[in-house]
This record gives sequence, structure tokens and C-alpha cells, in this order.
Amino acid sequence: MSFRINADLVPLFRGLVTGLQPFAAAQDVQLLFESTVKNLYASYNPEEALSEITVLLSRVVSFTPQSYTVKVFVGECEQNNDRCLLVIENTGVDLSKLGEILSAVKSGLQVEKFPKGTRFTVSIPTKKNGNAVVQVNSNGTLLPKKYPMYFSAVKNRLATHFSNTENLEKAAASKSNNEGVFLKKVNAVINSHMSDAEFKVDALANAMALSRTQLFRKIKSLTQMSPQQYLRYVRLEKAKKLLQSKNENLNVSEVCYQVGFASKSHFTRTFQKEFGFNPSDFTKAKM
Repeated sequence: MSFRINADLVPLFRGLVTGLQPFAAAQDVQLLFESTVKNLYASYNPEEALSEITVLLSRVVSFTPQSYTVKVFVGECEQNNDRCLLVIENTGVDLSKLGEILSAVKSGLQVEKFPKGTRFTVSIPTKKNGNAVVQVNSNGTLLPKKYPMYFSAVKNRLATHFSNTENLEKAAASKSNNEGVFLKKVNAVINSHMSDAEFKVDALANAMALSRTQLFRKIKSLTQMSPQQYLRYVRLEKAKKLLQSKNENLNVSEVCYQVGFASKSHFTRTFQKEFGFNPSDFTKAKM
């Protein structure tokens, strides 16, 4: 059963940001809240109002590089009295083309990119009555039915898909929390671009807001691999998982392209060199 209340949206979203600040701190990201209005009254169901925003904000924090900032702003829409705006801005890296973030909100999302940052604006449909109360449309844009358990959801999403990379993350975390967070972010970025054959070391460095030299030093110290070797390693681990999965009915060619290899022959040679056997051995084993 869905219950709606007439209340202020400002403390609602301030509370969301406050609840996510420990998660942001663990990511070494500063998370801030500002409101351009003192109050923004609306008739809403908290479950509906928070769902997609929680997912969107969590993902922006997850992909923002360490030591950078994410800000959340709430305010009225000057161009349209029937809408209010929630704006999320990050610094450090352009996230405007990251599909995992863009898919968080089904509609009503506008994206602006900066040289080293991004602005995500969610336009929330409202209807003001005579008492200046904002009425939230029950079929608006922020409506996944189930309120996400964002801490566990983000943790599961950022957890690596492969046991070996997970062990590397644990080893990095044993050195320091920052090192563990860094490698998790690297893995998350690589996984979000897994099928993109053009996503290479320079793109990874840009996504992590590091120079190519800085990226080399950090990844080499944590994995004993160069960034190029590690990028290939993560792709091959993903390929192995797909080939092993009984729930995925994929042939070698399909897996090859899903993990960002442009050539099946190159993929087969690289896979055999890494694991000592052909990728087709997995598909035969499932028959």
C-alpha cells in the first residue's frame, strides 16, 4: 500500500545525502548538499521520490575519482512552475557517456559535460495547488516500485565479477583503505566499458583523473601489472566467467566481442596464453 504525505522535499533529499556520506567517505569522495530554496513542499511518497535518485547519486559517487567532490542541489524550475529540479554535479572526470549512470533514471534526466566534471539534472513533475504545495505525480519519472537498499546494492555492483580480481582488491585494501577503493574504482570503470574495444589505457587514465604515468605507478604497485596488462587481464577474467556460465549460452565469438576484443583470433591466442587452454574448451565442457 502506498501512502503519500504533504511535507518538505528539502530535508528529504538532505537526509538522503547525509545517509550516503559514509559511503562517499569510504570512496574518498566529498559529498555535499545545497538547496536554492528554504522549503519545497510537495505531496509525495518517500519510497517513490527517493528510488531512482538514490541509484543515480550512488553511481555518480562510485565513478567519481578519489579526492574529488559530488554536490547535490535542490530547487524550483524557473522555466516551468510545474516542475522542481534536483541537480547532481561531480568534479574530476566527465561521466556524461557512462551508460551505467545514464540508465539510472528512465526519463527526465539531462546531462551536461564539463572539461573535468558533469552535471546531471533530474526534472521532477509537480503540480502546485492553491496552498503552494507541490503535488508529485504518482506516475512521474522517479518510480521504481522497490526502494533500493543502496549500501548493499552499490557494494554488490562494485564487487568484482571475478575471484582473482576480488583477491587483488582485498590485497590492495590490506595496504590501505584508499588503495582498496582505488582498485575497486578501476575495476568498476573497466567493467562499465567492457565491450568497448576502443577503451584503452588513455581512456582509463582519464576516467580515473590521473596522468598515464600516475596510473601506471598505482596499478603496477597494486597488481604487479602495467595498466595495459591489467586491462587485458580483467577482460579475460570476464570472458572466462561468461564461457563457464551455464546460464549464458554464448559462443566464443559472442564472448570475444562482449569483452572488447575486435578479433576472434587475437582473443583466442590471448586467452590461451593467459590460461593455457582454448576458450572453446569451456563451451565444449558445457555440452
